[in-house]
Amino acid sequence: MSWSNIGPVTDVEPGQSVVWNYSWSNGQDMGLQLAGPHYPTSVVSPDNLATLVASNQGIELDGFGKGGGVMVNYVVTITNVSNESGRHNLQGGGVS
Repeated sequence: MSWSNIGPVTDVEPGQSVVWNYSWSNGQDMGLQLAGPHYPTSVVSPDNLATLVASNQGIELDGFGKGGGVMVNYVVTITNVSNESGRHNLQGGGVS
């Protein structure tokens, strides 16, 4: 299942990185998830032509829920590899 336009719009300056954490209700493990930058058309302008790269995809164990199931939090790093400021939030999906 894919998803898009998730989280607050965040600025990342040239050469800088932002670490995102995302999860589902009750820390549900949704299997392998990949996330990357999403450019919301409502806030991106010709002044925001940055190239943003996703890396360090991962999953953190947050604990155990009722019945012993694991609770997880997903993580991704978004890095601006261009010379312009970039505005983004997240998009992604599961791998099957």
